[in-house]
Amino acid sequence: MPILFNYLMRFFLAGFFRTIGVFLGLFLLIDGIEAIRRYTPKPNFNLPDILLLILSRIPNFLGMLTPSIVLLATLMGVARLVRQNEITVMRASGISLPGILLPFLAGGLIVALLHGILVTQIAPRTYRIAQQIEDRIVDRHVAPLSQTGELWFRDGIQIIHAQRIDPPAKTLHEVTVFTFNPDHRLAARLEAKTATHDETGWQLRNGIDYRFVPTTDIQPFQQRPWSVSLDPQRLSVETPLPQMLTALELYALFQRLEQEGYDATRYQVVFHRRLASPATTLAAILLAFPFALRLPRSGGALRSMLLGILLGFAMFVLQDLATALGMGSRLPPMLAAWAPVLFFCGIAGFLLVHLASPQRSGSPTLRHFKRIR
Repeated sequence: MPILFNYLMRFFLAGFFRTIGVFLGLFLLIDGIEAIRRYTPKPNFNLPDILLLILSRIPNFLGMLTPSIVLLATLMGVARLVRQNEITVMRASGISLPGILLPFLAGGLIVALLHGILVTQIAPRTYRIAQQIEDRIVDRHVAPLSQTGELWFRDGIQIIHAQRIDPPAKTLHEVTVFTFNPDHRLAARLEAKTATHDETGWQLRNGIDYRFVPTTDIQPFQQRPWSVSLDPQRLSVETPLPQMLTALELYALFQRLEQEGYDATRYQVVFHRRLASPATTLAAILLAFPFALRLPRSGGALRSMLLGILLGFAMFVLQDLATALGMGSRLPPMLAAWAPVLFFCGIAGFLLVHLASPQRSGSPTLRHFKRIR
């Protein structure tokens, strides 16, 4: 059994890496051509930056498509074993379907662990790098945002800090403005509950102005204009993007937002989906395996493979739908991330039990193995 286990696991991993190589080649070709076409007219276009931009997008591409690649690799691998009658020989030798499936799951576990590291740690960092390169190429200046969702911005002699931003409302919350003299000494400190941009410009509301030069002076205010060169259009509607945050940064961010009384649903959904991504990889194997085994008795290999691919596609459509419901607070964040995985694992388990234990004596499975005996 260990020999067969190692053979099947290596067989699956080899097929997976061959498939991922094909997908990577297509990605580099298509994205490379598109990047050159899109950024050639830009003011800071240069080939080294374009190459680095394309490479920095690879982890996000793999993080998104790894379950699909695993699904396709399992379908093709098991279908090949079926066509070569290797599955028939294994079953005739007394090896059960779970015994054949286990090496695929072991290989899938390795892929799932790598996938988990990729989506929780590597992909967010490379996404930030890709955004910085793109900003440099197109000569776009954006307000720098920390991974906690806070804003730090320098405007001449002012240094501005905002605890939280609301780009759709063009509003900064819990604003602190430090003003310095030409000799870099602190001249004033201003604290405001909010800063909002309207047709007249930026307005500070509900704050206190501390003046230290020439003497200390404290002046509360309800509203006052604020002269700052911060374009509200530079604040992205999606800032800070969840794609830029690692799993730990996401967790820290939504914990802080909850403590401060803000809505953190969006970040919770993304966090739980990151954790569910490796399980999606294993679910893809469980889903593909029974469909590939049906190839010799389904009336056509192409039909069964298409059915398996369509069902796998349905899994990811359902996952996106559940995520959208979670973003809209229609489902709890954890349920939105894990329900599709559990649902399709249940379907795969039902199909595997049906294949392993045919109930009807006239079933195609039983007739097939009677011929072997």
